[in-house]
Amino acid sequence: MDQPSAELVDAMGSLLRADPARALAVADRLRAPGRTFESTVSGMSMWPVLPPGSRIRVALEPRARPAVGDIVAFLAGGQVVVHRVVHRGSAGAARGHVVTLGDATLVPDPPVPETAVLGAVTGVWTADGWAPAKGPPHRRLRARAVRALTTAAAVVLLRLDPGIAARVLAGLHRAAGALRGGLGRSRPRSPDHPAPT
Repeated sequence: MDQPSAELVDAMGSLLRADPARALAVADRLRAPGRTFESTVSGMSMWPVLPPGSRIRVALEPRARPAVGDIVAFLAGGQVVVHRVVHRGSAGAARGHVVTLGDATLVPDPPVPETAVLGAVTGVWTADGWAPAKGPPHRRLRARAVRALTTAAAVVLLRLDPGIAARVLAGLHRAAGALRGGLGRSRPRSPDHPAPT
């Protein structure tokens, strides 16, 4: 079978990014045991487990509930995001939602419905071929404490109302980005002033 041209792949990607509902419908139609798709990571949010440029393989299996600790690909805001599941709602308003968090970030993502999850990351391309993704990296105590507090707040908000949780966490992400940007411009990077974690 001939491989599709790069132009066709780009056109399909643009169409699916422009219409997340269609992308999910296509993904659901393509689901089958053992089926996967590959993608390339572009951001720093999963560093060092998935640095920018990492080639990943995502399971496009029939719907399975993601587990806490899984790295999953999901659609959010018209783009595919790859982060680790830190909570899976099991009752009330939270049921059917997951909370994810990038390994290199402090604030969880707004909760997403499990139906927006494309699949779990099952492999990362290395010099030796495909390998399973590693577990989360060790973080400093302060970063672990902030991540634990923001995740606990996300879980409480999700249990109250997923919409409220989404708005609050989106605001926290904007604030964290502004703080990170301000710190990056005002503090020199040297052995005496390392980059914040």
